[in-house]
Amino acid sequence: MEQLVLPNVYVIARERERPEHVLLQQRWKPHSDPANSGRWELPGGKWRAFETMAVCAARELREETGLVDVDVLGARSDHELLGDRVQVSAGVQLVQMVEGPYPSVLAVVDAIASGRPRTTGDGSRAAQWVDETRLRNMLLSEPETFTALSHAALRHRFASS
Repeated sequence: MEQLVLPNVYVIARERERPEHVLLQQRWKPHSDPANSGRWELPGGKWRAFETMAVCAARELREETGLVDVDVLGARSDHELLGDRVQVSAGVQLVQMVEGPYPSVLAVVDAIASGRPRTTGDGSRAAQWVDETRLRNMLLSEPETFTALSHAALRHRFASS
């Protein structure tokens, strides 16, 4: 039987007042994903049908961290043809699990947000702003403290810059 994967939208959010701070949270799904529970990850989640990527990213940030002052970055253009409306989003990072416990694809977008994050979602805890220097150190010296998908997205973004 063919196995399909549905993309999730995750967010690399920077703090508006201190853009050197990046938002992280700990995954907390001890029953459905015990191997990753307690590991750092980016906020994000399921992409609803006909929801734009930007709306999904802002919704997930609100649901998981309580942040409501969110600007999702990246160029977007809307197109319409024969009654169908299509949105094209630029600057999206695609992260794919190619071998592992479950098939997964993340569409990772950038955002700027304000406020003090708090854990509001049922699958996460310990949402917090982390200084980029500390994050880089964590990625290199404590890689096992991250989920594989978030580690790959963050390493791609921060370890090489």
